[in-house]
Amino acid sequence: MMIPKDGPFRSVLRLFLSVDIVGSTAFKQATRDRPEKASSGLDDLPPAEPWFSPIAQFYRGIERTFAKEWSICVELSDSVGWPTGRPPELWKSVGDELIYTKVLDDHREALTTLNAWVKTVASYRARLRDQFKSLDLKSTAWLAGFPIHNAEVVFRSSVTGLQPFNGDDDDEVFSNLSLLHEFYSNPYNPEFTRDFIGPAIDTGFRLSQLSTPRKLVISVELAFMLVQAVRTQPHEYQYEILRFFFDGRHALKGVLGGLSYPIFWIDMRPFPFLETTEDALNKIIPLDTDSVLAFCQEFIKSSGPHCFTPYIIGNPDPTFSRVPDYHQERLRGLESYWQREAQKRADEKKAGLEKSQPGDGELVQQNALSKLLVNLDGLDTPNKHTTPEQDGPLPTKRP
Repeated sequence: MMIPKDGPFRSVLRLFLSVDIVGSTAFKQATRDRPEKASSGLDDLPPAEPWFSPIAQFYRGIERTFAKEWSICVELSDSVGWPTGRPPELWKSVGDELIYTKVLDDHREALTTLNAWVKTVASYRARLRDQFKSLDLKSTAWLAGFPIHNAEVVFRSSVTGLQPFNGDDDDEVFSNLSLLHEFYSNPYNPEFTRDFIGPAIDTGFRLSQLSTPRKLVISVELAFMLVQAVRTQPHEYQYEILRFFFDGRHALKGVLGGLSYPIFWIDMRPFPFLETTEDALNKIIPLDTDSVLAFCQEFIKSSGPHCFTPYIIGNPDPTFSRVPDYHQERLRGLESYWQREAQKRADEKKAGLEKSQPGDGELVQQNALSKLLVNLDGLDTPNKHTTPEQDGPLPTKRP
């Protein structure tokens, strides 16, 4: 089956990156209830809600810092022949959380993006904590594949012009595919809003609850992909090698059908000297890539169908290029369903138009009938535009 470059039937692997402000709720409450005792740094803020400035700075600051670090990452990666691919894009904001996403065309792009992301969070964290001592950042990262296992959904941005719901509406699968086709023909059309839903998205949000300022929690599939990339990372690449740790397996509500989920995390070290000495006391050392790789492979193998090796069509590493047979069948079935239903609706529309527009014979009959009705009407009613005097005397009735 031919896979289109873009569109609802293209198999796509996406990386998701979230960053959240830690301590924002308490900060808002404190500045609302006792503004005179709020954290230092508020005296110089403009006249708005006292908590607004750090939140607004967070939105703008992360955006600008990520853009800067991504540009640096592209330059450094190009210098060693390491792929970066398309730039990340903002998916959405959820309260004090920002979530970015990026299409991966090569598994190594996951590592380059994480390198830029780690630098982004660390850089903005220093700025945030310098001004607002009670605030910090935490982050999470995970993978999700589309359109199998997860789904893109499209909504119209405004209710204006929408048809009211009735029992004859199309089924929602076809309706969403129709909107997706419209969206992909013009992704920047403000009329549409795209969202991502599915088990992997739910898993990512569950994992974010376990993240801390030090622990950038990652999904098991992403851990597998990252360690594979780290093992081939060029020696001259000017990024520190990521440090992986493991917190055992935890039950995450609704994830993996009740199986315990492995919690891997990347070390963000907000206080590197303190945490390094603390790790020495607890005899905690980073994981070697061999251990992470072996565990991830075995866990994914034993957790099907809830978990599978992430894949990118055309990926140079065969480890992450094979599409499962079941997914190939689903992709073919989805496209076949779309073509079949689209043709069915096109035929129904054509038949409806033909039925509403009479043929030549029916048109002749209708014209003849109309003339007959007009003539009959003229026998009973005087012409509206003449008088009896103009037409001559009316005929006399015979006895």
